[in-house]
Amino acid sequence: MNRRRSLIVQVAVLGALVALALPSSGSALSAEFIYLTSSGPSPATLTMSAGMYPVWMNQDTVAHTVTFPSGCSIEVAAGQLAQCPDNGSLVVGDNPYTVDGTVQASITVTPAWRAVTIHAKRHGFRLGSKVLLHGTLAVSSPLPPGYRAVRMPVTVLARAHGRHTWHRLAVVMAKPPTRSAHRSVWHLRVRLRTWTTYRVVANSQPKGGTFWEDAQSGPFGLYVRRH
Repeated sequence: MNRRRSLIVQVAVLGALVALALPSSGSALSAEFIYLTSSGPSPATLTMSAGMYPVWMNQDTVAHTVTFPSGCSIEVAAGQLAQCPDNGSLVVGDNPYTVDGTVQASITVTPAWRAVTIHAKRHGFRLGSKVLLHGTLAVSSPLPPGYRAVRMPVTVLARAHGRHTWHRLAVVMAKPPTRSAHRSVWHLRVRLRTWTTYRVVANSQPKGGTFWEDAQSGPFGLYVRRH
């Protein structure tokens, strides 16, 4: 009987973990667990990527209260799990909080990973040719609230041969080509008038603050073929 009861408790705890780790938006596992003990939170300082969220698990025999200066305050009963609504308004950077009003702790949020590439069919074309530049934009999972897929502008930069200064050529929207929510593609047609090097930059952010790290591709050169 005791063995069966223990199994039921384990299943219940596992169900709670899954419910907290898988938000209603259907994103992938994104919880970071902080354990509350009689000697304080463990870890007391946590670093996580934007898009992740903290969940406190009380391993003590008494309740503990987690409080952020932003206003989130939750009481975690003994043996229970809890998290702040709306992720406790965590921002990229240092987010201090207290446990029971005395123990100091913090969560450092780093920008989420992002990468962008640039390509063309080849490097050499005849003078005046229209060339299709294209590339991919990839971001880490999960996406910020309100994002069902990666749709963001990328900036295409150009530099003529022998010049040192980059200038903005165009801003184009990257769009998901398939059902992939975390990868999109961009396209831009350019007319080749001289030897030119191109680069693409992704530095846009969601409204309300920083979420992704800035990203830029390597250089991609086009040259004019003599024949």
